[in-house]
Amino acid sequence: MPRPGGDETTCRATPVTFEFMDLGTCPICLTASPSSREHVPPHSIGGNVLTLTCERCNNEFGSKFEPHLQGWYENSIGKVKLSGAEVHGRRFAGEYLVRENAAGGFILFQQGSADAAVDQILQNGGSFEMTYPQADTTRTHIAAVKTAYLAACVTMRVVPNSPRAEALRAELLAARDAPRSQRLTLSPLMKSIRVARSAAEPAPSEIVLMFEQGTDQTSPRFVLSFNRVFAVDWPLEPITGFHVLERPA
Repeated sequence: MPRPGGDETTCRATPVTFEFMDLGTCPICLTASPSSREHVPPHSIGGNVLTLTCERCNNEFGSKFEPHLQGWYENSIGKVKLSGAEVHGRRFAGEYLVRENAAGGFILFQQGSADAAVDQILQNGGSFEMTYPQADTTRTHIAAVKTAYLAACVTMRVVPNSPRAEALRAELLAARDAPRSQRLTLSPLMKSIRVARSAAEPAPSEIVLMFEQGTDQTSPRFVLSFNRVFAVDWPLEPITGFHVLERPA
């Protein structure tokens, strides 16, 4: 995977385990007795079933938001169309994944079926035009935060009833109910929850609660790591009363 830009941070893992938990209500909309198996992170990127949500939340987030998270997770530029002088019209070329070679250069890997004319366009030797959809980083961010929220509920083994949890659920419900074509913006609450990624090889279904060590005046900041590929800030009220026990020399 290409190395992401931005600041680096080092975290330490906690011994918290993540196992299936039926919370009794949908953690997002609070509908009683949900029955849809919810993968955390999404099944498309290697997650396992960790809890139950209602059918509507499962389907709406699964179709409107999780494909954007999957594309970002896989470093995909999306479904590509090519056009060239020797072929009339734009031809579907499959999906292209961005990777990095040993010299640090970027290369594109084609994935999936493509129109037979694509080979003719590429082998012609002339110029060609590539078009692909613009990445929706807002929907990607919302999908990542929703994933972290569900993991936090499983960690706590309860659907939290707190001001921040209620505000976050309201944000998720507003996103769920927004039309697929609507251009969304991130609220201050959503923006405050950081989403980051690494260049590590994926470890499918691995979830780790980690912490960034604070200074003498600050408490540790917790993050949830998913598959060793991306991490999201702990989305609920800060975890307090946490003490780091140093191993004896």
